[in-house]
Amino acid sequence: MSPKAALAFAALALVPVPAQATERLVALTPDAAEILVALGAAGEVVGRERTALDPAIKNAPVIGFSRSLAVEPVLALKPTLVIGSAAAQPAGIYGQLKRVGLNALKINQREDGADFADGIIKLGRAIGREDAARAAARRFEAGMKPASLTGRRILLSYDGKMVAGRGTPGDTLIRAAGGINAAASVDGFKTLNREAWIAARPELIVLAEHNRAVYGGLAAFSARPEVAATPAGRSGKVVEWPAGRFLRVSLDSPADAKALAGLAR
Repeated sequence: MSPKAALAFAALALVPVPAQATERLVALTPDAAEILVALGAAGEVVGRERTALDPAIKNAPVIGFSRSLAVEPVLALKPTLVIGSAAAQPAGIYGQLKRVGLNALKINQREDGADFADGIIKLGRAIGREDAARAAARRFEAGMKPASLTGRRILLSYDGKMVAGRGTPGDTLIRAAGGINAAASVDGFKTLNREAWIAARPELIVLAEHNRAVYGGLAAFSARPEVAATPAGRSGKVVEWPAGRFLRVSLDSPADAKALAGLAR
């Protein structure tokens, strides 16, 4: 090696080389993606579901929509670990991924989010960040404990007809806000008839804002006889929210619960 080449080699050796990612992670669902970001693993995410929009992973290739996934786009990214929740569809996607040799981890299997904190820890353990995951899980659980039990009757509706009953993310959010789910008499998301809306006696109604064209806007919705007859209708406590705030449990749910409690006062 010539003296000039030796000097060049020595200089090159002093240039910092970016650390190589220890994992190649693909997030099948937005809840998995947000946990990865929260645990500081955004730099290892090589694929994401299209509604996972955190700026930290915006450059990761999109592998599809969580409700309609396929193996091929995931396989093409050569991931070391694929993570998602029960929101990933079709239901057999995890088995399909494993059959082609991919390591696939399913977390957050309950729709109502009762296992969300456990899912954080499970994911953290899988990527070698268990301490950070346990701390994040503790913060989440603390944030989901209501500051007070207001007893306010709250109704969360997707489209002005379908409401969030027992066992839904919306039900979990209402309880975290210290309120009572006015639709607790039904399981899951169900459509209520006119009599059921009146019988529910909601004191606050929250509508998914992206469905404004379906329910006709707040004024038209509030004028419906079954809505106008409720405490919420009479007091003008009918509001719009982004659907994501009550259609799934997320790391933002503690803040959403606090906001919901404020609306119900």
